[in-house]
Amino acid sequence: MTIACLQVHGHRALFLSVAVMLAACAKSSPTNPGGQGGDTPSSNSGGSSGGIVASRTSTGGFSASAGGSTDTGSSSSTGGSSQGGSFSASGGSMGSGGTPATGGAAGETGGSSTGGSSTAGRGGSGGPSSSGGSSGTSGSSRADAGVDAPLDSGPPPIAYALDPPNQLINQFFIPGCQSGVATSPGGGVCTPGQNACEGTKQGARINFLCPRFMLFSDEMVQAAADDGTPGLNYAVVGHDVDTGGIDGTVTISCCQCYQLVFSLPENVAQVGGNGASAIPIPPPLVVQAFNTSAGGGKNFDVFMGAGGFGAFNACDPNASPASPSGKYFYTEFPPDGEPGSGGENAATQIAGCKANGLVTTASLSSTTCQSAVATQCGKFNSASPTVTSESIHSCTQSNAANSYYHMNWQIYAKRVECPTHLMQVTGCELASQGLPAVNPAVTTPAQAAADSSFKSGYTTTTMQDCCMPTCAWQNNVGGQNVPVVGLYDSFYSCDQNGVPATQSSTADAGN
Repeated sequence: MTIACLQVHGHRALFLSVAVMLAACAKSSPTNPGGQGGDTPSSNSGGSSGGIVASRTSTGGFSASAGGSTDTGSSSSTGGSSQGGSFSASGGSMGSGGTPATGGAAGETGGSSTGGSSTAGRGGSGGPSSSGGSSGTSGSSRADAGVDAPLDSGPPPIAYALDPPNQLINQFFIPGCQSGVATSPGGGVCTPGQNACEGTKQGARINFLCPRFMLFSDEMVQAAADDGTPGLNYAVVGHDVDTGGIDGTVTISCCQCYQLVFSLPENVAQVGGNGASAIPIPPPLVVQAFNTSAGGGKNFDVFMGAGGFGAFNACDPNASPASPSGKYFYTEFPPDGEPGSGGENAATQIAGCKANGLVTTASLSSTTCQSAVATQCGKFNSASPTVTSESIHSCTQSNAANSYYHMNWQIYAKRVECPTHLMQVTGCELASQGLPAVNPAVTTPAQAAADSSFKSGYTTTTMQDCCMPTCAWQNNVGGQNVPVVGLYDSFYSCDQNGVPATQSSTADAGN
């Protein structure tokens, strides 16, 4: 699955007619060959199909090629939610770091105690106190009523709110710009932004997908905790408009949000093919759409570590296909399942994770399987130690037994108002559309089936190709009449160190 939309418009007039058709390079319909990323939602096997990538020809036109990518979601069992995560109320999952917050000292006179910060990094979630304290929320603890105990607030929360996306590099063409004329808008660089998955533009900054959007990133875990959505995880997805379905009259999916409730895994994790899951159902995801051409309106392509690329690759310098820009986000990247087979998927790519051909809780959680997962996911390396660490964590956690998003799932879906802090992570902020809020009480397929606002017949796939997303171009968001707030009119794009380009940052050209 591809996560980017390759736009190379040399003239402002062009983007109005081709912005939607040629902007996305995530995934097209499941029947299109040359698929991107992981398994197709229709057959739950094989590569999903590519979207469309536009590249300028020598005559000024555009040539199209297939793209697309797959994704899977995240789990809150690794983060610093003050609710203790989706599955574990006792700290991090799979031993991925952080110690559980145990609350303050027990109050002899009934005083409550609040523990250390529940956002202490991956794996360090709060959880209920076993010593009389309340669940791990940052602040001081009180051992006796009216008597202050020493403060032990733990590490500070993850900061993720930024200035708006840079308003030069998120446009196809700077209005009024004259090429080479320094006094014109854009300083004479009329196309200052370039997707890493498109051919080189003169003087343009090369942009990538931001790792902060990754399932189980520190920023996503913190945002979910700050929005008060216990038991839910945040992610971003490729998604096409489901006209007449959950998207109603929306004409482009960029920056819309959805609540996804997982129901049934692909065949390899179904007991006897009778429609029963052999593994735990992952917690629901709340997602924001960052890519189009992602497998059709019934599919959600979830971005996670080693989620899978296909027709486009700006992740791995040692893999095919090559990046048209010649730039890559990582110096080393897990090679399994690339391209077109879903990346590091324990069910299909990692030995020792199945028993008698079936993925079960026991086989997936076995020492053999999880050791192999850790080895394969540990092959990330980048210029940023933080990016490397988050990528490894996202890959391992999405393959964990109690949060196994890294495969294709059947789901229930519902369009919702975007949570405030999720939008702060992504950079694309929508005004209220009168939609229902996220409902944390709906977590199981039975509950979703009983709620008429959730619709069945939807699927998830997985992806990571590192390309700049479709919705990181403001032409595909505010330019398509999506109701944005101020200059928060697109997803952020990032440099090779994973640093988002904002209005206050220096958007160096030609990086």
